Amino acid sequence: MKNAAKQWKLRMLGIAVAVLGMIVIATYVLTPANAEENATANPAAAKQVQANNSEMFTAYVDDLQQENGKLYLVVDKIGWYQGEEADKVFEQRNPNSGLDGAPDGYYIVNDNEEQEKFEVSADAEVLMQLYDRDGTIQGADIQWNESIELRTFETLYDKKDILDLAVFPYHLTVQDGKVVKIVQQYIP
Repeated sequence: MKNAAKQWKLRMLGIAVAVLGMIVIATYVLTPANAEENATANPAAAKQVQANNSEMFTAYVDDLQQENGKLYLVVDKIGWYQGEEADKVFEQRNPNSGLDGAPDGYYIVNDNEEQEKFEVSADAEVLMQLYDRDGTIQGADIQWNESIELRTFETLYDKKDILDLAVFPYHLTVQDGKVVKIVQQYIP
């Protein structure tokens, strides 16, 4: 009887590990960087000219500042790589790592931690993947490209008890010198 109970527990543990593995794989496949709108990003340069006076780049948001009634993002631009490109850059930079590719399918390069400051448009679009919705760990679940108000993003950025939003990269679209779109990049 004890062996049967032990075998049952081991099976349940195996199932839990398998489910967790599937979640990790699904998370990678469904990240917003894999979405069509971000698929054309040029991570080597960490920016892409999209239209006249418009660019998209990936960065860490180091700070949010209010000045004269305007919101500013203080950012550190990074190189964001995923998939085969991540594996290639990872191997170039870590030739003796012993790994077959970039861990978790992405790789971040941040050789220059210079900060830049950008004004945020009052009607900027904010899309989040994972954040503290209700002050509980259970409320911080993944919901892909969930639209939230800019003011909500400001409030959430300052809250660090459940989840620190500063640890995530963001794909930022700047048009005519102002941030018009902020897309959180989920990282496992």
